[in-house]
Amino acid sequence: MDKRIEKHEAEFGAGSPSRVRAEGVIAFVKSLTLARLPIFGCAGFIAFLFLANLWNFAVERDWPKLRIRSASPLAGVAKPKPAPWTFDAFLSGETQKAVSINLGRMSPVFPISVRAKNQLVFSLFGGSAAPGVVIGRNGQLYEQFYIDEFCARDGAFDSARLGAWSSTLRDIQDMAQAHGKSFVYLISPSKAARYAEDLPRSAPCAARATVMPEKLAPYRAALDESHVRYVDGPALIAAEKPKQPIALFPRGGSHWNSVGGALAMRDVTRATPAAAIGVLDVTSAPAPEAVGTDRDLLDLLNLLWPDASYPTAAIGRAGKKGDCARSPRLLALGGSFLHQVLAAATLAPCPPQIDYWFYMRTEDDTIELGHYRRAPGDASNGERLAATSEELDENLAGADVVLLEENEAGIATTKQVGHLAEALRRSH
Repeated sequence: MDKRIEKHEAEFGAGSPSRVRAEGVIAFVKSLTLARLPIFGCAGFIAFLFLANLWNFAVERDWPKLRIRSASPLAGVAKPKPAPWTFDAFLSGETQKAVSINLGRMSPVFPISVRAKNQLVFSLFGGSAAPGVVIGRNGQLYEQFYIDEFCARDGAFDSARLGAWSSTLRDIQDMAQAHGKSFVYLISPSKAARYAEDLPRSAPCAARATVMPEKLAPYRAALDESHVRYVDGPALIAAEKPKQPIALFPRGGSHWNSVGGALAMRDVTRATPAAAIGVLDVTSAPAPEAVGTDRDLLDLLNLLWPDASYPTAAIGRAGKKGDCARSPRLLALGGSFLHQVLAAATLAPCPPQIDYWFYMRTEDDTIELGHYRRAPGDASNGERLAATSEELDENLAGADVVLLEENEAGIATTKQVGHLAEALRRSH
């Protein structure tokens, strides 16, 4: 044995009690640290969320772009309303409730937490955790509003309301023509009514969905009697449904697809052949993926792994662009079904400048009015502008074609008919 080692062991001892105790303490501390790493990690994560929420709450009002947020924000989630900082609101608990909701939604993990929960409900139970969105047969998605309206149809109608509605539309048409403008009224279709065979089995009328009373017959008769120029979107879908290789309503969408909207716009231009826009003719082909309104309900499900691999279509111009002395102007008033119609209008022989007055239902069941302008040939949403009476009057004065749309689910009850009539009367 090496003499140096012998001397070392003789002086200090190979297994002295102090050394054993020291090594034991070190081993205990290491094991304790490793055992508590998950706790330290969770504590750090909670601290991060707390600080991130404080940061988001501090910058939300004045510097919203500085917020820490998820890379994939949730679809269809309304922005939290500011907390009311009044004494009465504090005593009633309204302030505390608003702060709690706002802090929760501002958390960076809020979106992924919602998506994880929704995916669990969807994958395990085949259900929807999104308010107002239901899953029908063959994976078809529907809005509950349209199902409720469709299942409530009993063939009855208010003849007085019907007469006043068709008379107003005739007045609109006469006033528009008196100002040298073409006018067309468009009825857009409801997915629940036109693809009723795939309604969920839980729908009140699921067992009789394909033999429900025809709601639109008296409305068509009233329009014909009043000699109103109109395009019948539901009848168009019914006629084209067996002819089209791809369904005219996408599986994950609430609105007709680009082909359905293009067919409607084609008929609008056929109804006004002398208008500067010209008569639309389009081609169609399968689209590589579902985007935009073809997956609006799928996006509202807010899933971790949404399946957008279902058939849909894209459209293109058939023939050459026209020889246009100027860009015509199209004023369109209606709901969300006009989006695909106006996208198709950009493929007309002479693409118009489009002023789109958009009426949509909000979370608190009110109607929000927006105004968007698209440059000729622009198929996007365009630029949002003021939605004032003065702006509507200006749009109306410059329009060559006026297009008014109502969906069959709310026909004769929407605000756009009255708004347009009032604007035309102001222009007299």
